[in-house]
Amino acid sequence: MKIWVTTEQKIKQHHELQKFRGESAGELTEKRVAYLTYTEEVGDEAIAVRVKLDPAGIRISRKGTINMDFLFIEGKTTQNIYETPAGRTVMDVHTTKLDYKKLSVGGRLVIEYELSEQNVSHGHFRYQLDYKERLQ
Repeated sequence: MKIWVTTEQKIKQHHELQKFRGESAGELTEKRVAYLTYTEEVGDEAIAVRVKLDPAGIRISRKGTINMDFLFIEGKTTQNIYETPAGRTVMDVHTTKLDYKKLSVGGRLVIEYELSEQNVSHGHFRYQLDYKERLQ
C-alpha cells in the first residue's frame, strides 16, 4: 500500500533540545509482520529507511552515509550497529517507551529511548512516525 509518512524526532543532549521533522512518500508491505519503507532527505543526501513493525520489537534500519540498524524493545537494552565513514561501533539502546497503534487509515509509532556507547550517554531521543494511506 502506498503511504504518506511524517516523522518527528526530538533529541535532548547536554540540556539542549533539537527537533527534526520530515515528510515523505513511502510503502507499507504486509508479510508475517508489517514493513514501512520510505526515503528521508537529510541535506543533499537521501537515506533509505525501513521500519519493521514486529510486536516482539520494532527494528529501524537506515542506509546512507551513516548506516544504522536499531532494535527497540520496551524496558530493554539492546546492542546495535552504527556505521559512519569513520568506522563501525556498537551502541546500546535502552527503550523507555514503545507504542504502536494501527488506525483505520494509517498508524502511529512512538519510541522514546536513551542512546549510549561504552557507558557514555549520547542523549535521550523521541521518535514519532505517523503514516496514512496515499491515494495517488
